[in-house]
Amino acid sequence: MFKAAVRLLHNHGESLDPLQVLETLSSEMPLQLASDTILRMLRARFHHYCQGQIVHNLSQAVNIDTRLARLEERSRHAQINDESLCDSCHARLGTKLFAMYPDDTVVCYKCFRRQGESTSVTGCDFKKDTLFKPGWLVTH
Repeated sequence: MFKAAVRLLHNHGESLDPLQVLETLSSEMPLQLASDTILRMLRARFHHYCQGQIVHNLSQAVNIDTRLARLEERSRHAQINDESLCDSCHARLGTKLFAMYPDDTVVCYKCFRRQGESTSVTGCDFKKDTLFKPGWLVTH
């Protein structure tokens, strides 16, 4: 009878809680029969926990790096004067509204609306071709 219980634990034990299994086992059952199986269950449980911690910490690192990259992008400055030209239509920017793409091209707002938020004058589509800068954690 105990061998059937040990076989059942061996086949389906990784999905069970090891502490509940120990509490549920009969007091007459020798623990030596189930010790290998329970040890395997504990190791599997600990392995899954460690994997979860690794994934969680990597996710936090990517999140922090992404927030830092966003902060760096938002803190970029463009010096525009009366002689600055739109990189698309070559109109003077002067006091016009303008937009700056991640590849540092500056366009007037009219060209920005015409081209869309994701396509630069240089032809780079930022939705398809992700721009990675040195120092970012995630690189391709």
